[in-house]
Parts: sequence; C-alpha cells; structure tokens
Amino acid sequence: TKLLHQMIKLDQKTVEDEIIKVVEDLKVNLKIWADINSACSPGEIFTSQVLVDITPSLEDALGITIPLKEYIFFDKAKHRHLTVKEAAEKLIKIAKDGKQ
Repeated sequence: TKLLHQMIKLDQKTVEDEIIKVVEDLKVNLKIWADINSACSPGEIFTSQVLVDITPSLEDALGITIPLKEYIFFDKAKHRHLTVKEAAEKLIKIAKDGKQ
C-alpha cells in the first residue's frame, strides 16, 4: 500500500514561536548573545551544522517531519539566509504530518 502524505495545517505564528524557542535554547547553550525574533536570520548567527541539530526539536514540538534534504534556514535559489518568519513559511510548505 502506498502512503499518501497530507499537508498539515500549521499556524504561522505557532511555527515562528517554536523556531524562536529552539533557537533561543541553542543560543543559551552556546553562550552566544543575539536578539532572536521573527526578523532575525539564524543562519547568520549559527552554522548550518548547528541549526540542523535543532530539526528534531522542531519536529517533536510541532508533530511533523521535515524532509531530510530540506534545510529551512536558507534559500538555495536566492543564495541567502532566511529570517525566522521566512523559515516558518518554508517549513509549513514542506512539513509532513506526524513522524515519518
């Protein structure tokens, strides 16, 4: 049987708040001073390797799966880091319902 993945309904504010929360936790753990909000670009503060490590926390908190090949904090086409707001928009588009 083929499983069909339904797009889940995630609220923009909820996703932004959760991204901010996990990035704030990361900031505290790494003892980095930075103002974390919807307009900041986490990729300009942390390396991509560090940000990839928070993916499981986001998945657990939101009850979703982020496809392995997807990195929500960067736009490959435009070659730029995304803000928390833009990363939330990207996450909502690519997220799969539940743990896969």
